[in-house]
Amino acid sequence: MQAIVKMAAGVVVLSAVAVLARQGIGKAQDAAPQQSQQPAFTQDGKLIRPTGYEEWVMVGASTGLSYVQSRTPPVAGAAPGMFHNVYLQPWAYRYAMDHRALPENAMFVLTFYEASRKSNPARAGFYEGDRMSGFEVHLKRKGVDSTGWGFYGFGSDTTASAAKLPGSAPCYACHKTEAAFDNAFAQFYPALRARLLQKPDSELRSAP
Repeated sequence: MQAIVKMAAGVVVLSAVAVLARQGIGKAQDAAPQQSQQPAFTQDGKLIRPTGYEEWVMVGASTGLSYVQSRTPPVAGAAPGMFHNVYLQPWAYRYAMDHRALPENAMFVLTFYEASRKSNPARAGFYEGDRMSGFEVHLKRKGVDSTGWGFYGFGSDTTASAAKLPGSAPCYACHKTEAAFDNAFAQFYPALRARLLQKPDSELRSAP
């Protein structure tokens, strides 16, 4: 009887060790950057089109978000603008949450969707309709620019690589002066905002 009890106890211990081992491996895999989630470049320095970003962490979404005041009032009942979805590699997201910093080679991918309410039973408000062609990438990487970040625009779904936008492009100055954390608009990304800024949205600086 004692032998059976000892054997059962041994099985429980081994099972617990196996579970912990699997959890450790899983965490390590989540934290380790996959090659497919790392930036890659052509021989002439262009960023190769990232793939699989739809399966990354969607850190933020907005609709009609603009950095300039519109001169004309919106038409009643019209959509406020297109939807924006922003994705970050899972390993970079985990690093940010663990270390309160954005790691080298972090990539924010900005995608665009039409605002729609064509499908039943939608009667008010808007949902994300068809995806618009192309996307933009904001890459943290030493040497690409004096800010430590580079912007890349993939204008269509067939664009295989993109050159870095020149440092004179307005996006660099805008992110340098307006981004709440390390040249990134963390103020627009709820989970990153809470972790990196440690402030609720209500306590952030309001636009004039």
